[in-house]
Amino acid sequence: MYKMAVRVCQENGLHVRSAATFIALLQNAVKDHATLKKIQVEHQGRQAGVTNLLSLVSLKVKQNDEITLKFAEEIPGELEKEIVEFFTETPNADIQDLEADRLLMENSVIMQEAISHMPNGMIVVNTENIITFVNESAIRLLEVPAEELLNKRAIEVIPHSRLHEILQTGETRFAEKQSLQNHTILANRAPIYLDGSIIGAVAIFQDISDFEKLSTELIRERELQEKLNLVLDSVTDLIALTDENGRYMYMNEQMEKLLQEMDEKTLVAKLIGEKPWKELLSGKIAFYNDMKIIQQESYLVKANPIMVEGDFRGIVVSLSLYNEVESLMKKLEIMQERTKYLEMELSKHLDLDDAFSSIIGRSGALFESLSIANKVSRTISTVLITGESGTGKELVARAIHESSNRKHNPYIRVNCAVIPRNLIESELFGHEKGAFTGADKTRQGKFELADSGTLFLDEIGALDIELQAKLLRVLQEREIERVGGNRTIKLDVRIIAATNEDLPKLIDERKFREDLYYRLNIIPIHLPPLRNRKGDIPLLVEHFRKQYNNQLGKKIKYYEKGFFEALGSYDWPGNIRELQNIVELTMNLTEDETLHCRDLPAYIHHHGQTEPLLDLKGKLLPLEAYEKQIFEHAVQYYPSYNQLAKALGITHKTAASKVRKYQLDHLLGKKYQPS
Repeated sequence: MYKMAVRVCQENGLHVRSAATFIALLQNAVKDHATLKKIQVEHQGRQAGVTNLLSLVSLKVKQNDEITLKFAEEIPGELEKEIVEFFTETPNADIQDLEADRLLMENSVIMQEAISHMPNGMIVVNTENIITFVNESAIRLLEVPAEELLNKRAIEVIPHSRLHEILQTGETRFAEKQSLQNHTILANRAPIYLDGSIIGAVAIFQDISDFEKLSTELIRERELQEKLNLVLDSVTDLIALTDENGRYMYMNEQMEKLLQEMDEKTLVAKLIGEKPWKELLSGKIAFYNDMKIIQQESYLVKANPIMVEGDFRGIVVSLSLYNEVESLMKKLEIMQERTKYLEMELSKHLDLDDAFSSIIGRSGALFESLSIANKVSRTISTVLITGESGTGKELVARAIHESSNRKHNPYIRVNCAVIPRNLIESELFGHEKGAFTGADKTRQGKFELADSGTLFLDEIGALDIELQAKLLRVLQEREIERVGGNRTIKLDVRIIAATNEDLPKLIDERKFREDLYYRLNIIPIHLPPLRNRKGDIPLLVEHFRKQYNNQLGKKIKYYEKGFFEALGSYDWPGNIRELQNIVELTMNLTEDETLHCRDLPAYIHHHGQTEPLLDLKGKLLPLEAYEKQIFEHAVQYYPSYNQLAKALGITHKTAASKVRKYQLDHLLGKKYQPS
């Protein structure tokens, strides 16, 4: 390392304009950007990168202060002379220029101090995702020294900063919650624009760890209060709370009713008697199981003093009907069991990782599947997700990745059904240059791109039978060879596969390898169809309502009576995706703040209402005429001969021939509602 000391002679020291001029001088002299970034300026024990204007000004170098310049290697004598002349020769400047420089310096220092000491953390990066500024709060929250952050790529030293995503997309993101090592933060991220172009990005984050703890405590307090209210309202005891003078402060409904019958609402002594009250007041001794007849009923009276730091503050009194004590005990046992059940149900949902919060639903069948997914997310075992189209298989796959130890590494999705058969092998395993016509350069496949992360193979049932053997080898050996190559590439990839097909049936039809099925089916997760979890429909609709209110600029708040009943009576062959489309449709059609039944498609609105498909009144028609009516009706609701055939219980060939016979091709899928 080469060092040189120099005294700053400018009247206002190293102010904004002077620092900017000095940076420009070095940029003209040192053409290598990497070398330039290594140059440091030291002043009174503090250092700043020479390319960081804000950091240079924050050194607060005054006139006649000495600074030290540090270079990675020795610099040419001409450059050293030019640097010395820049700082030692006082430039000719009029009073207005000096005053302007002083004001610039003063304002920049004020801004620097304000930002550095604000309670929220701040990180600024340039277009190359290089950190140019961090304030004291950011250093404290990240628990990383400033010298290990400045002039480093953010994605390398702060992998969770996500500022590279802001630079790529130009999006502004608000209030994203994240967990650091010892803190929970709420982060806002935004691009920095100049003349319409992105010149950097900034992240501002707030430590909400204390708020999280306080929120947890408040939730616990509310739970205790709810449980207490539930017990007080459920038991048959008459309960009241008094102050130190015997005046009632609280009573449950049963006690209030009794006191109204007695025409006594002020002093507890009238209820329990003057003598017991004086004994409680003087001796502070509890008494219980004292028999007393009130309004021709026998009660067991219990009274306990309320003591706060040794001072008497009142009593709690309860009356129990003598002949209902045994019944009360049974009810208390039931309430205890109910409380345990509610706590158990609540704990199920609280145990899921935050990554699963995007999956809407509370049904038992869904939760059991999500619970399995949550438990296995931190392992490396292969997962097979099954379920009908539209049940959220990809959402679960991504949640498994986001809650795993690989969440900061790549998540790659491949839809095996949409990639052409002649390209799928290259798409998965990559290819070498010249491997086939058009392969003009070496290309990595999805497996290599997902190294150290997760590869999601969607629609695995559509994979070509020949390629299944190669996939089996990859799963067994954890290595691949590119198409046209002979070099083995070791990989660390977690595989998640998904399908809406019946793989055992495909195995019987020799369309899917049995050995591959058992290799994929190590951890099976099945997602139930929406028709088996209709209790989740209101939650899903409410979620989509809020989503489309934002997207469509609407303010829809209400649902017409019968709206959810109509949705619940339909079987949803397209599952959640179909429900989402229906919500979007009705929100587009409504003209007020309510979702109406009339805006639902007729096949949902009138689902369950029977109407005769065939006209059997009057003279009977030939069987062929009725057959035509059936096909004319059914063909409109299915987009392909295959689906039509399945619906009618006939072969694909028969369905196609009948449609052509009756010239109904133009009606195929006319009323089909895509999921």
